[in-house]
Amino acid sequence: MRIWKIAAWVVVAGLLGWLLYANRESINKEAIIAYGKSLPAAWFVLAFLILPLVGFPLSIFLILAGIRFGLGWGMAVTTACIYFHHFAGYWISHSYLNERLRRLAEKRGHKVPEIDEGNRVWYTILFASVHGPPYAFKLYLLALTGVPFRIYCWVGGTVYILFCFIPVGAAAAAVHMDVTWIYVGIVVISAGVLLGKWIRKRKQAASDKDASPEKDS
Repeated sequence: MRIWKIAAWVVVAGLLGWLLYANRESINKEAIIAYGKSLPAAWFVLAFLILPLVGFPLSIFLILAGIRFGLGWGMAVTTACIYFHHFAGYWISHSYLNERLRRLAEKRGHKVPEIDEGNRVWYTILFASVHGPPYAFKLYLLALTGVPFRIYCWVGGTVYILFCFIPVGAAAAAVHMDVTWIYVGIVVISAGVLLGKWIRKRKQAASDKDASPEKDS
């Protein structure tokens, strides 16, 4: 079964590569910007609210939001959609689908971790910051850990929104050729990397401190 899945992915990737190559002259920056600006706002927002919850790549919506609405309104739309995803993701993970999601996580090799009550905020920040499973899977996996809704939504959601600033701003800058936002994106990325390293060091230090009495005994 696994061989067939790999073969299917190879075929799909080959077809996608062929389509891109065959249409390489028509697929350019101007065509992408024109397409993004022509999207009906209401349908785009509706798709942004629903499709990422079923596994559609979030990054595509972030780029299109920057092209369609610009930085200000693009981030406003993104903020509303990200918080909606967290409301919906938390409700879905605590519904009758709870056990199915747990089995799916284990099937993919992601055991639902147990988080100490005192480390929930730090773990949520770290989990939302680092790259790993796809966006939708991370939403459900974090909710399954038992993190309280206020931390899950307002901490985790806010971290995601901060990182969304980069693709939305870059897409908006590409439309208006404003290099300022490219520099802002570089600064935000650098700050995110440093923040992630600092959080990991704090978490590691806390784990070592908790484990030290056991070693002494």
